[in-house]
Amino acid sequence: MEKIRNKIITISGEPASGKSTVVKVIKDKYEQMGYQVQIISVGNVFRQLIQEEYYRTYPDRKNVSLADIQTDEEFKLKRNKIDKMIDGEVARRGQLINQTEQPNNVYIIDSRLAWSNIPDSYAIRLTINEAIAGQRAFNDPNRGPEDRYDTVEEAIEKTKLRKLSEVQRYKERYGVDLTNPDNYDLIVDTSFSNQEELADIIIKGEENYRTGKWYPKTWKSPAMFLPSQIYVSTIAPSCAGTTLEGLTQTIKKEGFDYSMGEIDVLEYKGNTYIKDGHHRVLSTLAAGKTLIPYYIEHKDDNYSKGFVDGVLNISDYYDWEEGIRSSAKVGGIESLQNFDITKFFDVEKILNITLPKEEPEER
Repeated sequence: MEKIRNKIITISGEPASGKSTVVKVIKDKYEQMGYQVQIISVGNVFRQLIQEEYYRTYPDRKNVSLADIQTDEEFKLKRNKIDKMIDGEVARRGQLINQTEQPNNVYIIDSRLAWSNIPDSYAIRLTINEAIAGQRAFNDPNRGPEDRYDTVEEAIEKTKLRKLSEVQRYKERYGVDLTNPDNYDLIVDTSFSNQEELADIIIKGEENYRTGKWYPKTWKSPAMFLPSQIYVSTIAPSCAGTTLEGLTQTIKKEGFDYSMGEIDVLEYKGNTYIKDGHHRVLSTLAAGKTLIPYYIEHKDDNYSKGFVDGVLNISDYYDWEEGIRSSAKVGGIESLQNFDITKFFDVEKILNITLPKEEPEER
């Protein structure tokens, strides 16, 4: 008997990666297609339960951040009890959903561990640059008092701490590494993503997953790649005779054709470098697209080190920064028209230099 595989999307992600927002967009798009959509936000349930239990346990404490609650060793046993209760309920719901075929229904489950509890789901993880995550948390007026910060720097550090504590908690509690890409069918860095575009990628990916067709696994904003060649080489025609302008027009007209291949990259010391695809990266921005698929060819090996070390200097990185700004202006991507490469990449560590420090931004 063939196993039932209904449209179940399990979505997890790092703090401030935009899960809640994109879930609403996905829901609207599916409903426009005629589907009935049910959203199960396990994250909201967990947040509510853990805060209620924490303040019940410590009534004298006020406005404690979620990051502090998750790292409070005194509260660890009760936190684990809440985890176990929620995970059991998610697994039970997944089994109920797949008892019968439901061709007109879509289930979207926002949960860190739902990909494991519901193994037949289309599993998605959203990631985000730590600096951007902190800025989002700092500027979000809808966050509760436990997630409010006095400075951007504090928000970045607290958001980073929350992410690390979640990863550590799941390793200790379940022996699961949330950052392991093998756990997911789709991984998207949402640092500069357009929510409509992100939702379309998720919907198309789910369709391909369910019907057994190939679909790129890893996506990222073109601005989050570092170059391995100087900008002047990128604006010149490629070896195949392709120009930025011509490729931009093709992508605008036809979209990015992922079937022709992802951007070849390598990862080294936490950064992602373009090995092949500089033209496609800038042309995608100029076409107004905020996400592009990529394939990691090497990671933190001797090849990566030899490829990256000594390739570029600070002026080359600033030239690339200007290329991103110019392309984003052509494509109408406002969030990247003032792109500052030093805010999102540790250029000091990459080039072993010291840059002047800015005063902290205060609320």
